[in-house]
Amino acid sequence: MASAYDCNVVIDLEFTPVPKAVRGGTGLRQEIIEVGAVKLDPEGNVVGEFSHVVRPTMARSVSGQVRCLTGIVNGDIACARPLEEVIGALAAWIGPCRARMVTWSGSDLKQITVELGAKGIECALPHRWMDIQPMYAHFMGLGRKKVALCDAADWLGIPNDRSRAHRALYDAQLTREVFNMMAKGELAEHRRRVRQETRDARAVGACSTSIGSRCGGLAGLLASLMAEEAQQTAACA
Repeated sequence: MASAYDCNVVIDLEFTPVPKAVRGGTGLRQEIIEVGAVKLDPEGNVVGEFSHVVRPTMARSVSGQVRCLTGIVNGDIACARPLEEVIGALAAWIGPCRARMVTWSGSDLKQITVELGAKGIECALPHRWMDIQPMYAHFMGLGRKKVALCDAADWLGIPNDRSRAHRALYDAQLTREVFNMMAKGELAEHRRRVRQETRDARAVGACSTSIGSRCGGLAGLLASLMAEEAQQTAACA
């Protein structure tokens, strides 16, 4: 797998809501509370990992929903460094190499852009960002469907632990697995096999385990989309 970049940095962020009473004119609806990243060489090998909890400056605590989702508690953020220091450390960790940032969902780039601007934080992060979530959906023939990271991993046969999901480093590690499969061209073969089995109505919900433990769900979704395509074609004929 060749890359036009010296390294790819797969990054994931976790957030907590900012109470309306303290937002003021910042426009911040949430603040970053964790940053996780995995650095890959041009061949897709892991050459480093980055993981830091972040202390928010507007939200005084982690919301209950976020605590349940991530496992990050108020004690974690109380002892953490603020975003300015963590982002500076991230930029230093990435280094001066020609790097590309890779995410699962465009919310990470949007949040980091808005929050750095609102807090007046200047940082020389790479300008090239690539969101692979819509790319995955496109490659798999799912149109604009938003697929959860763990579901994508399941469908691709990538082992994952849902109890560890929504921690920044773990999600970055899982995103790296999907990204490497995409970069190696393995999704095309995966889609071909799923569609081949989907054409047989008996295979819907009972795909081969080689395609992934939740392939039945993907096959069912693809079967529905294929039926819609057929109806649209017939209507236009």
